[in-house]
Amino acid sequence: MKRIIAILFCFSLVLIVVGCGGDNEDSEYRAEQGARNGKISSEIRKQEVELVFIKSKAKSLYKNESGYWEADFGNGILLIYVPKGQFTMGNEKLSPEVAKETYHATPEHKVYLDHYWISKTPTTIGQFRKFVEETGYVTDVEKKGHEGPYVYDFNISAFQPKPGYYWDNAFKDVLERYPEITIDDNHPVNCVSWNDAIAYTQWLQEKIGLNFTLPTEAEWEFAARGNDGRIYPWGNEEPDGKKANYADETFDKYFPNTEQAIVHKGVNDGYAITSPVGIFKEGQSPIGALDMAGNLTEWVYDSEYMYTATEKINPIGLNDGIIKMQKAGFWAGSAGRIGVERDELVFGHNIRSDARQGDTMNSADDHLGFRIGISYVNRQMGKQ
Repeated sequence: MKRIIAILFCFSLVLIVVGCGGDNEDSEYRAEQGARNGKISSEIRKQEVELVFIKSKAKSLYKNESGYWEADFGNGILLIYVPKGQFTMGNEKLSPEVAKETYHATPEHKVYLDHYWISKTPTTIGQFRKFVEETGYVTDVEKKGHEGPYVYDFNISAFQPKPGYYWDNAFKDVLERYPEITIDDNHPVNCVSWNDAIAYTQWLQEKIGLNFTLPTEAEWEFAARGNDGRIYPWGNEEPDGKKANYADETFDKYFPNTEQAIVHKGVNDGYAITSPVGIFKEGQSPIGALDMAGNLTEWVYDSEYMYTATEKINPIGLNDGIIKMQKAGFWAGSAGRIGVERDELVFGHNIRSDARQGDTMNSADDHLGFRIGISYVNRQMGKQ
């Protein structure tokens, strides 16, 4: 997620890999209204050296079907290497006037990123279970005094906080009412806070010896969209039931009249709640990442911030606020279409790659999880 490195392998990687990813340009820090230009760690390596180093830590390193390097750290933890690059972050169409009650994604702005890694799929229940079993970790919502995670309440056909629910029983009411719906350890873990996600990455750091963390919002969006401005990970076509798990007719069958959901009629993805990670192959992103639209909304590292038009280098929202950002959308999120009734950009979450949300760092939902990454953008405020 060893240490003797074959010289021949090193030379072969140098010959295979085209270009240089991740030179330490040590970009100047500037504080602005919005995200800061992140300071790159001195630990960053050139692309060919990075690949050799990661191979020394992973069980295997290979190119995936999309042509990107992928490292297997065991227990289903697969990370994809994202070479340095640039893209346009945000979407001018998602203005404050359009996305009235969400974090709007304007103005568009050019972003430059050094290389990093991001997990192929969200962290699963099974992966999180191993962390809890080895450490005895107690999540935020299990602690005394917490109001509980937001879970679906059949009495009001909506999500509301309820104590007694956590990552291993988030859907107990759903499963009792509808025994044909099942959950197993291959589903993404939910009902975890930002703090819980960070604790998991710190555990992995100690086990494997790499800079595991949550991706920044920019790193997440670049991995989801690539550099061609697409709306969804697979392109600009509306989801059709084969690309993502979101508010479709299967969801509506079990959760009719849900206030926060806008159902995409005529679409059936086959899942009422979460689905096993990685099964929507047709919904993969340009780098081969899966579940970057739907299934669960995902925590990213950044604190709350608003976009500005200024070009950014390795942007990261660092402040001492308690609001942390989120990406993706989830199993009850809308398709995020513009100009339809009801407004899919105002009511509830949607699964667009450019959409963004935020919540307090100790909050948790039955529709909120995370994926991990390896990043060399400094995440400590005092070291910017």
